[in-house]
Amino acid sequence: MRSKIVILVVALVLAGVAAVLAVGYINSARTSIASESEPIEVLVAQDNLPRGLSIEELTQQGLVKPEQVPRRFVAADAVSSARIVEGQVLAVPLSAGEQLTKGRFQFPSQAGLSYTVPEGLVGVTVSVSEFSGVAGLLKPGDSVVIFATLSPKSNDQSAYTTQLVPKARVLAVGGTVTAEDSSASQDQQQGGVLSSGSKTQSGAGQTYKSVTIALSMSDAERVAFAQQLGVLQLGLLSQTSAATSTIAPTSFANVQR
Repeated sequence: MRSKIVILVVALVLAGVAAVLAVGYINSARTSIASESEPIEVLVAQDNLPRGLSIEELTQQGLVKPEQVPRRFVAADAVSSARIVEGQVLAVPLSAGEQLTKGRFQFPSQAGLSYTVPEGLVGVTVSVSEFSGVAGLLKPGDSVVIFATLSPKSNDQSAYTTQLVPKARVLAVGGTVTAEDSSASQDQQQGGVLSSGSKTQSGAGQTYKSVTIALSMSDAERVAFAQQLGVLQLGLLSQTSAATSTIAPTSFANVQR
């Protein structure tokens, strides 16, 4: 009789323990399900996206937008804010509905200069000196006006200077393709896509022998022609300024007025 009572008590204790464990498991499962269902805001492609677009272009054009996605469906390294990949470009194409992830973005210096050339434009490299290249102070992303001085009849008196391109975007200075590169170590720069460019530290600015600029095809032809037959001069513009107004060429005649 006593042994039956002991067995009954043990059974009741085990049943209680099992009930407690079951309740704990159910509560844990509910918490886990609730956590996995928690909405997380991530950036999602709104259309099929080609590689090469910058995160700034993607957001400004509404090609990516923040959406609430259940945590269990959020991709690893999903991008929740454009600031996470600021200054970077899409290195692989994306399909509509795909989440943006950090692994799909690279800095232009890693992805290649072609990723920074705006659609419909062409990157043209011009030779510069310390004076014609704005004293070594240009950085990728700056805006410049391009002047050309030509002497059609090989006579100084017939030489003139004209505003060739009123506003153009700088894509690279020497071998530097992003503004961030200017603070990188020389070893890192040599490992970049365009590391062959000449660039050395010199005071507050840098010395570089070339500047690559984004131009329309017609402007690119004019710049290429003027570079072969004359001298080019770059002028730094404010980032907020519109294209400078067209002015008449300057020659000896109107300089001496």
